[in-house]
This record gives sequence, C-alpha cells and structure tokens, in this order.
Amino acid sequence: MTENAVKLSIVIASLYSPTDLKNCLESVLTNEQTEIEIIVADCCLKSKTAEWIDKYSATNFIEFSEKTSLEVLLGTGIARAEGEIIAITDSSCVVAVDWISSILRAHQTEESPVIGGTVEMNESSRGLTNWAAYFCDYGQFMPPAPRGIASAVPGNNLSVKSWALAKGTEYVENEFWKTLWCRRLQSEGIELFSEPTISISWRKNYRLLPFLHRRFQQGRCFAAMRVADEKNSKRILYAAGSIALPILLLFRTISPIIPKRRYFGKLLVSFPVIVLAVVFWSAGEAFGNLAGKGKSCERIN
Repeated sequence: MTENAVKLSIVIASLYSPTDLKNCLESVLTNEQTEIEIIVADCCLKSKTAEWIDKYSATNFIEFSEKTSLEVLLGTGIARAEGEIIAITDSSCVVAVDWISSILRAHQTEESPVIGGTVEMNESSRGLTNWAAYFCDYGQFMPPAPRGIASAVPGNNLSVKSWALAKGTEYVENEFWKTLWCRRLQSEGIELFSEPTISISWRKNYRLLPFLHRRFQQGRCFAAMRVADEKNSKRILYAAGSIALPILLLFRTISPIIPKRRYFGKLLVSFPVIVLAVVFWSAGEAFGNLAGKGKSCERIN
C-alpha cells in the first residue's frame, strides 16, 4: 500500500447479482467523493464488465472470471487499496447518504483503528429464512446500537486504519477473515469501536436448505481455522464442548436483540429457523474441530 495516497479507500466485494452491485455502488456514489478511491472486486459481472467500467469510470474494477469467495475478493481489494483508511462492504448492502463522512469523522475522533457501524434490515426483504439470516448474522449490530468499545463489529460495515492491517497478516493477505483478524488484534490489546452513525442496510435472499448448508460450512471453517495450530487433545476438547454450543449461540443471538424492541414479530416467527441455524453452525464447529476445514471455507458464500 502507498501510505496516505488517498484519505479513504472503499473496498466492495461483489459476488451476488449485477443489480445488487448497482444498488450498492450507486449508494456509495451519492456520498461525498473527496479524496477517496472505490475498488470493486467482482466475480458476478463477467461479460458485462466493460459496460460497467465505462459507466462507473471513477471506480477501479478487479475482475474474477469465476465464482470467488468473499474473503478472497476482500483480500484482493484490500491489497490494492492505497487509503489511509480502508472501508469494507459487499454488494448485498446499500450505504447511508452520510456513510463516508461518518467514517472519516469517527476515525478523526476515535483512537481505535477498527470501527464498525450498524446494519439495518432492508424492509423490502421477505421470508422467514432471510429474517433468520439477518438476526443470526447482524442482530447484534441492529440499530439502535451503543457508541463505544465493542466486542465485535460487522464485516460488511467495517473501516480500519491501514496500519492495523500489518497485524495478523495471516488473516489479511490473500484472504480477509474479519472475525479471526479482529480477535488477533484484541489479543494484542487493540480495541474495536462501534459508531452507530455509520449505517448501512442489508438484503439477501436465501432458501432454507442452502442457508442451513452455508451455516454448517461457516461453523466448520471457523472452528478449523481457530484450532489449526492446536494439539489433538485440545481439538477433541473443543469438539466435546460443541454439545452445549447451540444453547450458548442461541443466547448470544437473541440477547442483544430483545432490548432493542424492534422486529419482535419477525423474530418470533423466524425463531424456529434461527434454532436450526444455530444447530447447523454448532454441528459444523464440531466437525471442523475434529476433521479440519476441508473445502468448507470455499462454500460459505
């Protein structure tokens, strides 16, 4: 990276539909454009790429000819970024009109190099599986959210000072694994910060069985990467602990949502799907602890 070449780099991972990317990109372009660069790491446009490059001439496109994982897209975009601050999102998201100014303001006032915002559900989304996915992945980041030191930040509404990416490079180079990278920083005493004025909305369409399959693969990939350097005895211990994991994960999923007093009806009707999602993730963790990641990390998007 070229130090301080631009104030802010925005990295967008595009792995869904061209319509999703269009909505995301145009929401970014409605923001103030001073001293920023926009990088789209894309594997969904294919033959339409030339048309898009012409239409969005101020955007730097990195093209992948085949379906590529979110982590590879983000890692490639981050490696290309030249900004003092790097903001990360993906094409399932639409950013608020003051997203860029809120990110810059937060990094001017806060010491933490890692700042996350809130994730709102796009209310045009329908279906219990989509709501269950939102609650499982982003319920803790649903507005209203407190401002201050946080235990976690959302991977699709994240901004970091570029110097922090020199830490935990095994989770940054080639592929960006947000959760494991943040944990590495926290283990070194670097705190994460939540700034609720940095806001996006999220929308994806899931069918039940592919969603549950994705949860299993996520759980397996996460667990396998976490214990990759551990002895077999500790891996077995982790796997045994997976028996109680569904209850723990269900509590972690639901407890941040209830006090917000929003979408309670959606939470209630999607609760059976949330339970299934928690069980499939837990099964994936148990399998990953014992059998390793296999190809699970390539199958989670």
